[in-house]
Amino acid sequence: MTTTIDQTALAPFTLPGKVALITGAASGLGKTTAELFLKVGASVVITDLNGDGAKATAEEFAGHGPTLGIQMDVSDEASVKAGFAAAAEAFGGVDILVNNAAYRNKANTLDMPVSEWDIMHAVVGRGTFLCLREAVKQMRGRGGGSIVNISSACSHHPMIFPNMHYDSAKAGVDAITRLACVEFAPDKIRVNSVLPGGMNTPGPKNMKAAEASGGAVIAGPALLPGRNLMGRAAEPIEMARAVLFLASDAASYITGVELLVDAGYTKG
Repeated sequence: MTTTIDQTALAPFTLPGKVALITGAASGLGKTTAELFLKVGASVVITDLNGDGAKATAEEFAGHGPTLGIQMDVSDEASVKAGFAAAAEAFGGVDILVNNAAYRNKANTLDMPVSEWDIMHAVVGRGTFLCLREAVKQMRGRGGGSIVNISSACSHHPMIFPNMHYDSAKAGVDAITRLACVEFAPDKIRVNSVLPGGMNTPGPKNMKAAEASGGAVIAGPALLPGRNLMGRAAEPIEMARAVLFLASDAASYITGVELLVDAGYTKG
C-alpha cells in the first residue's frame, strides 16, 4: 500500500513570503542555509564580512529566488545597521534572522593575546546582540518573527582546545537566546539556538591547515574514538535543516530552546 503525504501537512516547514537575513552566508553552513531557505520560498539577504563572496553567492542562488548579497561586519554597529537598512529597502524588512557569522581562530589559553579574546567576543557575542537588536526592530513592525542563533555543543561540554575564547563566546550566545526569548515573546518573536557538534565545512579544514603550518595544536575529548555516537561529522545540510525547522512555523510553539545537533556527542 502506497501512502501519500498531503502537501498541506508540509506547508509549515516552508517559508513562502518570508524574508530571511543570514550572517556569514558566503560559505559553509550559512551558504547552505541560504540555499535551503530559497528553495522553500524565502527571499534571502546573504551577508558576510567578505562582501564579494556574499554578492557572488547571491548571484549563484538567484535562480532559486529573490536574493541580496551585502558586505556586513557583524561586530561593527554601523555596518549592521546599514545591512538591515539595505534589507528593509530591498524587501521591506526581515521575518527571520540566522546569526551564523563566527570567528574560528585557535589560541593557547596561557599565551592568548587579549586582542584574540576581544575579536572572538566581538564577532560572536557582540555580533549576535547587534544583529538581534536590529532584527527585533524590524520584526515588531511585521507582526513577529523568528531568530535562530548558531551556538555550539562546546557551550555545554568541552570539545576541543585551545578554544576557551570560542567556548565562552558561544555560551554567551545561549544566554542571549534564553533572555531574548522571554523579553520579546510579547512581540511574537521566537528566539532559539542550534548547537552544532562538528561539520564538514571550511572552518575545521582551515584549523587543521593552520595546525599543520605551526599553529595551535588541536586536542580534546571530541577527538576521542566513539565520542560522537554516529562516528562522523555532520554535513552542512543536516545542520541547515535544523535551522529551517526552528525558523519555520513548524516550530511555532518553540522558543528558548538550545537544540543540540551533535550526533550524541554530549551524551557519549
